[in-house]
Amino acid sequence: MLVKEMPETYTWKRLDNAAKIFPAAVHATDTQVFRFSCEMKEMVDPQVLQKALDDTLETFSMYRFVMKRGFFWYYLEESKRKISVREEYKEPCGRLYDRNAGGFLFEVTYYGCRINLEVFHALSDGTGAMHFLIQLVTRYCSLRYGCSASVPAYDASQSEMLKDSFQRYSQKREKKQNRFCRAYRLRGDRYPEKRLKIITGSASAKAVLELSHQYGATLTEFLCACLMEAMEKEIPLRKRNRPLVIGVPVNLRQYFPSGSARNFFSMSYVSLDCSEQDVPFEKLLERVRKAFGENLQKDRLSEAINGYTAVERNVFARITPLFLKDVCLRYAYQISETRDTAAFSNIGRVEFPSQVQPFIRAADICTGTDKLQLCTCTFGDRLSMSFTSPFVHADIERNFFRKLADSGIQLELASNDGGEDRL
Repeated sequence: MLVKEMPETYTWKRLDNAAKIFPAAVHATDTQVFRFSCEMKEMVDPQVLQKALDDTLETFSMYRFVMKRGFFWYYLEESKRKISVREEYKEPCGRLYDRNAGGFLFEVTYYGCRINLEVFHALSDGTGAMHFLIQLVTRYCSLRYGCSASVPAYDASQSEMLKDSFQRYSQKREKKQNRFCRAYRLRGDRYPEKRLKIITGSASAKAVLELSHQYGATLTEFLCACLMEAMEKEIPLRKRNRPLVIGVPVNLRQYFPSGSARNFFSMSYVSLDCSEQDVPFEKLLERVRKAFGENLQKDRLSEAINGYTAVERNVFARITPLFLKDVCLRYAYQISETRDTAAFSNIGRVEFPSQVQPFIRAADICTGTDKLQLCTCTFGDRLSMSFTSPFVHADIERNFFRKLADSGIQLELASNDGGEDRL
């Protein structure tokens, strides 16, 4: 008797509402890719790392998805292909999504003692990817060193991890239109090969937190004010007709309960009128704190969620073919990019189980960008502050780290140009 083999079944998911713009927005430097790196104390074993990845994918099944083009929308479809780790082979935050290749939207690489996780933003945000990294590294250490650490459980079911939380919390009412003017744009010579410059500074998290508290601010508010001051010093007098604006991603899970491992974030904007010169740091920090207080109100964040879902509810947008949507979304993204001068993202504390911490030296995060972005995270007492930029000059980064050094913070600096220094 012949038994007919049943065909494989594939799971598919719509892109979450925040992710819809990313495929259309990809270009040479703004790849929409971010990278988590974990520096181990010993050389990485690729075979053990591969086993750890296989085990981690059992929990994070959504990382097996690839991007597909429908007639009206992009969507994610599960792939049965093998996902392999590989030695690092390209510049950090290099392009992952290629509409013609159909590859996975993340990759795990290694180099020396470092384990890298790079993710295309349409798949997940930084919070979701951080949980993936924690499970991956914990499993790696358990396999390699035989430590008894249990892999941290993601506090959500598989279905909850795959849900689009924007749809869950959308109230289907019109978002208030907040008018904004074009922000000041950074200019300068760019690397001809379209690569990104990465400068990472590390410092004692306790020392920087204590300094922040001396100013009556949180760590995020203090570092945001330092970045704003560093940029303000570099704006020529003749170009102070536009505001200096920093875009700050907000993890919406802190305000709306969600176990989603996909995108669930919004943007908050902090602005400074550049017509004012030599604004005292205390006054600048006060403006930052006020902006955070106003923008992080739950009703304001609800309006942002409604804005993300508005396009999908629009009848004309729903029936427009994807190739036309791509043109419109690309234009919309270009317009939105004029809203801020730079971005600052604080991912917070990266919490590994205590049993595996002795095997880890550091954790970092950086992201692709077409302007300038500062990304920070904390592991143990090490605060990592990574600037990414396509510009050759590093005046803003220098101003930022000098501010901390002049305030008594000891820093260690490194860059992907091979330069290292201590302030």
